[in-house]
Parts: sequence; C-alpha cells; structure tokens
Amino acid sequence: MELFGDAPLRVLDLGCGSGIIAVMLGLQRPTWQITGIDVQAPLIELARENAAVNRLDTSFLCMDLKEYHDPGGFDLIVGNPPWLKLGAGIASPDASRELSRREIRCTAEDVMACLKRNLRPDGTALLVYPSQRLEELRALARNYLLDIFEAMPTAETNKYLIYHIRTGDKA
Repeated sequence: MELFGDAPLRVLDLGCGSGIIAVMLGLQRPTWQITGIDVQAPLIELARENAAVNRLDTSFLCMDLKEYHDPGGFDLIVGNPPWLKLGAGIASPDASRELSRREIRCTAEDVMACLKRNLRPDGTALLVYPSQRLEELRALARNYLLDIFEAMPTAETNKYLIYHIRTGDKA
C-alpha cells in the first residue's frame, strides 16, 4: 500500500470473487473509488453483501474481463486471475473454484488485453501469478505494450509472485 499513498485512485479488481481484496482496499483507502468485476453472478452477490456489511460504497459488476472496458480508465488494477493452464494440475470438483483457478473462461493473454484497455496511461497493475510463468507473462505484456518492471515474492513463498505492471509509456 505504500506504493500508492493516500491519493484518491480509481481501482479495478479483476475477477473479484467474493470481493475480499476490494473490501480490504476500501477499508484501508476510503478515498479510492473501487470497482470489482467477475463472471460468476453468485460471487458478485456475495461481494455486494460483504461491501454492505462493511459500509463500503464499492461497485461490483457481473462482467467478463474479455469484454470489459471503462473509457475513464483506472489508476490501479489488481487481481488474482486464473493461474492454471487447461490440463495442468488436479481439477477441483467445485465448478466455481475450478473457474477461479484454471484458464477456462480467460487466459493470461485476455488479462493483459484487459489491462491495456483499462489502464490509464500512467496506470499500474498488481497481479498474482505463479513464479514459473514470469517469462511467459513478460512476453505477453510486451505484446500489449505493458512492462512487468517488478516481480515481488509473496509473504509466505516464492511459488507465487506479485507482478507489478505499468503501461509501456512509462518504460
């Protein structure tokens, strides 16, 4: 959070699920205007309930990130998108969990395209992906004139990294 200070920002939470990240950000930064999107309607309803319980004015939309575009753009986009490629790992018997974890409805390339469409020219993104996808993500980012300028280890393990991405015009 020190990366962004207290300035009011427009923030998009990609694949927000139950809204936990959006709610945590809203509680920490009440001046931020936060929007969460997810393709799973039951999770959007849960996100709305979680925001209401915490008295937050956070917007949650049932939208596919492949189609989402906000012409105003966002200062910050956060997300923990599906990280497993089709055919990798063991499938979850829970359909919702499987959709959240595996690239069934969206791929890393879809995520990069969404960043390109929705980040403001001086915007930045923070995404969580496995560390072994670093080079693939760098190549995809370059295709969309984005720059992964930092890959930060998560607190518990280096298995997942927080990829700090910015628009190419800052590079």
